Amino acid sequence: MSDFWFWMVLVVMLLTSGASRRSSATTSASEGIDMANVRKLTRPDGSRFYQVRWRTPDGKHRTKGGLRFRTLKEAEGFATDMEHAQRRGSTFDPKAGEVTFRVAAGEWLESRHDLKPRTKAGYEYALAPFDKHRGDARDLCIDATFGGYPLNRITRPYISEWVQKMTAAGKRPSTVRHAYFLVRMVLEQAVVDGRLASNPAEYVRLPSERSADGGTPGVVDDPDQFLTATQVSVLVDATPWPYNVMVHLAAWSGLRAAELAGLQVGDVELPAKMINPNVAPKPGLLRVDRTVMVIDGVLSYDTPKTKGSRRRVPLTPATVGILREYLAAHPRGDEVGAPLFPASVLVAAKPTGKKATDEHGRRIVPKAEEVLAALPVKEAEARLTLDWSTPLRHPSFYKSVYRPAVLRANRLTPDAGLPPTLKFHALRHTYASLCVAAGLQPLAIARFMGHSKVTTTLSVYAHLFEDDHADAMAALGAMAGPPERGDNVVPIRREG
Repeated sequence: MSDFWFWMVLVVMLLTSGASRRSSATTSASEGIDMANVRKLTRPDGSRFYQVRWRTPDGKHRTKGGLRFRTLKEAEGFATDMEHAQRRGSTFDPKAGEVTFRVAAGEWLESRHDLKPRTKAGYEYALAPFDKHRGDARDLCIDATFGGYPLNRITRPYISEWVQKMTAAGKRPSTVRHAYFLVRMVLEQAVVDGRLASNPAEYVRLPSERSADGGTPGVVDDPDQFLTATQVSVLVDATPWPYNVMVHLAAWSGLRAAELAGLQVGDVELPAKMINPNVAPKPGLLRVDRTVMVIDGVLSYDTPKTKGSRRRVPLTPATVGILREYLAAHPRGDEVGAPLFPASVLVAAKPTGKKATDEHGRRIVPKAEEVLAALPVKEAEARLTLDWSTPLRHPSFYKSVYRPAVLRANRLTPDAGLPPTLKFHALRHTYASLCVAAGLQPLAIARFMGHSKVTTTLSVYAHLFEDDHADAMAALGAMAGPPERGDNVVPIRREG
């Protein structure tokens, strides 16, 4: 009989503990985690609803209820999910999601101590308010679209609609994708911080980037991006000193524009002159240890783009000779820390008193680059005031020196056929094509160009490595034919 009462008491205790889970407002601890509990409440009109109450890791009490949980089963399901999330350390606070995107983006950017100054400055501009942006589509900037929205009100359809609007406004696919990925990073941090349960930026379809022939994004397949050695020489001859040396170096070393601007005199390693003319000269070397960046008008040195970008690039004998002469004429050629290429200021031409446009707004006066391109090289050189104490500013060089030099090259040598819109970065692509034509292996080209992986070189310049296998097929075909005999070979007949 005693066994009967023992089991009866045990059943009552179990039922009581289950009921307390449903009706008690107290919390219990299990493994250091506060358990969520469900309460049954009554409204003034007599209707009933269920409320879930739990405690966050910082000790604050949170509740969820109202119209959300009409049944006990729904409330208990949410409570179970909350407990499971707390055990995994992935709890989020629904009220924390009321923080606006603008605030969350500022906190995210402030926490990114790993970013390079140039990258952080780019993010700051992308997240800046509407009035800080330029262009007709600035009403589609990130802050204008999401800045005032609470995080928990941003939905995947809203983000998708924003992507579509940017595409319809004529934004380049790469611009659209970069803006989207920045929004996604901010929202992902909100998930990690417990402000959102999931990232609404996931599963948004983006415009695809295509190359000139519709191939893989990032592939350089435009013929205008590659010059021949003759075309490089024509462009160098049309560029005023000392920047003709830099143009030559860009095409025969493959350095990026910021890397060229960051070069110092001490980065050039020239071999000693050979005493024996019958011995092949040793190659010179160029050390790439820094770049130049301009943020808010302030010029400063920065580290190279990637770890692989810090490198030593071998130089051809012709380039060694050009640099040797250049350093001899360099006003600070004996100072290792002096900029290799100086900054410059274009001396303004005398005003003509003519209006640039007519009454209809049509331009009647040549553009500045066209006026400069019409000058002989020596006169163009005289229009430059050089500052050998300051590193080169690429934007100024591009407008006042490089663009006129391209047009001048075509004027002086019409048969050269330089693309009128030739970009400076095309000289880096030209270096890759020259290396491939010279038979250099992809791994060496990747190392010289500062690519962190050889697969980058193989993908970006995929068409340069295409091979019709003519030599291999000729050798293979020769194996299938009859053996060739010389005139002094007499076949031996076998007597049957």
